[in-house]
Amino acid sequence: MLINYFKIAWRNITRHKIYTGINILGLAFGTCACIVIYLVTMYDFSFDKFHPDKQRIYRIVGEAQNSDGSKEFLNSLIKEVAGFQNQVPGFEAKAGFYTYSAGVSIPDGKKPLKKFDNRIPGSYSSSTIITWPGYFDIFKYRWLAGNAASLNEPFKVVLSENRARKYFGNIPLNKMIGKTVIYDDSLQTTVSGIVKDWTENTDFGYTDFVSIATATHSFLKGFVPTEDWSSLQPHSSMAFVKLEKGTTAETINQRFETFIEKKVKFKDAGLKIRMWLQPLNEIHFTNDFHRGDDGDDFRKPYLPTLYTLIGVALFILIIAVVNFINLSTAQSIQRAKEIAVRKVLGSNRRNIMLQFLTETFVLTLFSVILAVLLVKPILYFFKDYIPEGVAFHLLNFSTLLFLSVITLLTSLLAGFYPARILSSYLPALSLKGNILQRGIEKVGLRKALIVFQFTVSLIFIIASIVIGRQMNFMKKVDKGFNTDAIITINKWGDRKGQLKVFAQNIKQIKGIDKLELQGNAPMGFAQMSSTYKYQGEDEIKIQAIIETGDENYIPFYQMKIIAGRNLLHSDSLKELLVNETLAKKIGFENPQDAVGKLLVESGRQGDKAYPIVGVIADFHQGSFHDAIQPAIIANIPEFKHSVAIKLTASEKNTSEVKTILSQMETQWKKVFPENPFEYSFLNESITWLYGQEEKTSWLVNVAMGITIFISCMGLFGLAMFTAEKRTKEVGIRKVLGASVANITSMLSKDFVVLVLIAILIASPVAWYCMNEWLQDFAYRVTISWSVFVIAGLIAILIALITVSAHAIKAAMANPVKSLRNE
Repeated sequence: MLINYFKIAWRNITRHKIYTGINILGLAFGTCACIVIYLVTMYDFSFDKFHPDKQRIYRIVGEAQNSDGSKEFLNSLIKEVAGFQNQVPGFEAKAGFYTYSAGVSIPDGKKPLKKFDNRIPGSYSSSTIITWPGYFDIFKYRWLAGNAASLNEPFKVVLSENRARKYFGNIPLNKMIGKTVIYDDSLQTTVSGIVKDWTENTDFGYTDFVSIATATHSFLKGFVPTEDWSSLQPHSSMAFVKLEKGTTAETINQRFETFIEKKVKFKDAGLKIRMWLQPLNEIHFTNDFHRGDDGDDFRKPYLPTLYTLIGVALFILIIAVVNFINLSTAQSIQRAKEIAVRKVLGSNRRNIMLQFLTETFVLTLFSVILAVLLVKPILYFFKDYIPEGVAFHLLNFSTLLFLSVITLLTSLLAGFYPARILSSYLPALSLKGNILQRGIEKVGLRKALIVFQFTVSLIFIIASIVIGRQMNFMKKVDKGFNTDAIITINKWGDRKGQLKVFAQNIKQIKGIDKLELQGNAPMGFAQMSSTYKYQGEDEIKIQAIIETGDENYIPFYQMKIIAGRNLLHSDSLKELLVNETLAKKIGFENPQDAVGKLLVESGRQGDKAYPIVGVIADFHQGSFHDAIQPAIIANIPEFKHSVAIKLTASEKNTSEVKTILSQMETQWKKVFPENPFEYSFLNESITWLYGQEEKTSWLVNVAMGITIFISCMGLFGLAMFTAEKRTKEVGIRKVLGASVANITSMLSKDFVVLVLIAILIASPVAWYCMNEWLQDFAYRVTISWSVFVIAGLIAILIALITVSAHAIKAAMANPVKSLRNE
């Protein structure tokens, strides 16, 4: 019997090729979107799930609130809190580590040193950390040679197997023990252990583990002065603990709070700090979305975006199912007599429902096969928006299980209602050609489904318009400085001052207009800040962003001085420029009044006062999520780790720019032979600040395209159903003198009404969602009424184009043929 159902299903599918094609295409698009979103979400949710006792592993994080109310996320301890791990019970293991960015050199007899970079493959993250033996008590590895205890000694390093093979080739692992690895040109270490590489997804794919004693017994002592946790600091280190069995994170957090309250005292009475344990499975995500946290070099997806993706996948699948239901019920007229004959010959309702469910299953199976074929091209086409590690492996158990579940679920959702309706036809009326009996002529459900489809589509259309306007605003608004044709090159840890040599060497390259040694560009992820005091009637403390540059910084970026003068030439820090926000913060609404006043810097070399010699117009330092902060421009030579280069050519003149970059790379290799030449255009760096918004925009646009496409096919089905149902009515109207335009308008009017209802439902929902989204921006566009008008017009136009073919065809049909059976 079951084989017979499949044969009949195949016969009906091949007989109605247009319906079959539309149904398969609609379900395939919906299913493909679900598969891609499943791969992305499962990839991100898979990080660091493989660790033994992962539920007991936590990172210590916190939040510091400055006296001015500003907050900073801490991805590690600060020195005032160090010692907590030894004074509070509840830890089975504990270890911190420092990231160490340094080139690697391997001696090879009398041959030149072999040079290697120091990055995790496919990442900008350093692959080397400086740590304690306890690191291997928290994160478990399989030891292939040596042991963790060796990291108690100075100048020892443990390598992962793949890294060791990269350094020393395919010699036996035991012969690698005792080999020399040189970091930073002069830090010589000896290999004391080799561990098996992890193969699962992780954010901690470190490969070189240098002993903590190495740092305190070498020139790194300035970076890591102690072997206890008092040296740990956010943005260069992390601290992990493994809780004892039976101990909860809430208990430790309470002990942490008590410890800080009783034992931690800050020089700045206005500083408040809160520390807590962050579960290992949360580290990969930005639950609170700390945009200023650049201490975690790994990619951090925004968790709400992943949940939104899952919601979008469900919506798209539901819309595809709705589309299938509409087309199936619209097709029912053509199959009424077939159902009647089956019933006359003895089929019961259960058999007929099973037959139609079988047809739906076959269609869904074809859709899933087509979707599977589309997945890899889609992943390639959208590779810039999809995490690099996402891959589609059809034969994976989890993938096969997901495909099986989605096939069965879609078959039931899409097939049950049409099967129930089709199996309910009375044979006597169906054989007479009158299937529009009571309960069936009502197309209210189909209309409701169309309204639902277009409501979802309109929400995406409105969201796309609003997000597009916000993105355009962020890209085109005046940022307070010039960004055109500027390249930045960074060299962190340039202790020998070689970056200055490189800058001098490239000055004469044709095509370079000017250059500037600096700390950072005015706007970007990397920012440095410090605390300043102003003594007026009351002492005012300000947390200010520091931009390091000399007298050429202002003219280089074409920033505007609104009071006072520019910095004078100097080899050291002697005076300051401040922005309008800082001037107002210390009490001067008129910028000129701030000129000549003294700011006292706290923390660098004690308290030292510097005069304000000028006030510059406010400029954006970070993304538009954050308000403009108080800022200082000062000449601090030891903080200059970047060179900014202004080109005479436009960024779009690729051939000329490539020539300039090639000449710059040649000079770079002369000065920094062990470091790769890397640069970034300032405009691109600023765009990276809006990477999350770019991805959100892409997601909304793709979802909008898919939902509109599927909704149009659903509308196509309802238009076809309506045209067939009203064939005789149209014939009578034509006989009585109605024109083609009149009839087309009559048939189209109902669909326009459905779209108008969808607009009324979608507009408040979309306004609320997008207004909430915009609240996350300090500088944002407003949602004007024109957004809803444009979205509505787009939806109506799409609907009219979709139904016009059926409407015009019905209006132009010969009335004699339509009335012949009457």
